[in-house]
Amino acid sequence: MDKRAYWIWLQNAFGPGSAKPRQIVERTGSPEAFYQGGIGLWSSFSFISDKELNALSMYGIEQAQAMLQYCLNLGQKVITPDSGLYPAMLKEIYNPPTVLYMRGEMPDFAESLWIGVVGTRKAGQTGLNAARDISYQLAGEDVVIVSGGALGVDSEAHRGALRGGGKTAAFLPCGLDYPYLMDNALLRREILDCGGALISEFPMNTPVQRGAFQIRNRLISGVSHGVFVAEAPKKSGALITARHALEQNREVFVFVGPEEKDFVGCTELMEDGAKRVFTAEDILKSFAQRRQAEKLERIAAAVEQIEESRPARRAKVRFLSDSEVPATEIAEPETDAAEMPEELQEESVLPESVLACSEAAQCVFGALSEVPLHASEIEEKLDLSAGEILAALTELELFGLIRTFPGQRFTKA
Repeated sequence: MDKRAYWIWLQNAFGPGSAKPRQIVERTGSPEAFYQGGIGLWSSFSFISDKELNALSMYGIEQAQAMLQYCLNLGQKVITPDSGLYPAMLKEIYNPPTVLYMRGEMPDFAESLWIGVVGTRKAGQTGLNAARDISYQLAGEDVVIVSGGALGVDSEAHRGALRGGGKTAAFLPCGLDYPYLMDNALLRREILDCGGALISEFPMNTPVQRGAFQIRNRLISGVSHGVFVAEAPKKSGALITARHALEQNREVFVFVGPEEKDFVGCTELMEDGAKRVFTAEDILKSFAQRRQAEKLERIAAAVEQIEESRPARRAKVRFLSDSEVPATEIAEPETDAAEMPEELQEESVLPESVLACSEAAQCVFGALSEVPLHASEIEEKLDLSAGEILAALTELELFGLIRTFPGQRFTKA
């Protein structure tokens, strides 16, 4: 059995964007070990819901293997956390993707700087020019441009990278086979023809669903060393990507044009520590020392590898066995999920502005308090998917009803 099938099996049960697979693998060692444990082991994890237990039971490993083979037959690459192609930067985020599906070629992370370029779909000419020109300049310096393949800023970022002779990767909010945004079909083809990549966390035949953009956006920031926001009004999805970047300890850069109302979101990001830039050189300066340090680290690692290959040195090297490696403890959530339904039944506790939001947003708002909660903790309280919760949090944040804290934690405003 191909080990990637066990990751696909996990993804099917918990869905893209969930942090639960990471917790499971940290405790059991691998998806295969978790699978072999059966329902007895699965039900011992208090954070796994009945709905997820049912999904684990109903979707077998044979079905996962068939999905894997189907994707491979279509020429896709199926990348899991134990694959050499899996981006190391994504392993650093709280909820790394369980499976990535890819067409094209993954640019080399070890050799390249990756910059995410995002902004509004309805950008003005100033913002579009900034996205295209700065991406063009960065590509000329062998920087990989990452964006979402959408209209507006995303499209200009990809085009700028291609015209600069560089590589670009588009993270899509749906399955790679889904006819997403056909106006950009030629652009996606050009990305592939020029050695870039189309990447998605969503399995085959998955359409664009509620919450998909929020799930996707954390990957654009997570895979990048820094994120550049070319244009963002006050309520823009690009701000969510920028917030993810700040929480993931990534550099954030903004461009502010003369039309101030079109760049209010960028100005607010500057108040949170983002750097205002005008050219690619302004971005590259922030990474000059880091890139030099990484280069020296690679040289040192190569020298060490050569030294270890010599017989006289080999005897001095000893690796810890599995039994010697301390187990990682993961704190169990202390909140009693059984209390939540009764609290949510009292509509009087919800402000009128919240009642105007979607039902999911109302439920998420009711689950919050003055103590910061992570999205995964909210997921444990409510019978909502990770995508629905992220969409609801975005809705509440855009209306100023919640506060965001480092580490993707939230409270009522």
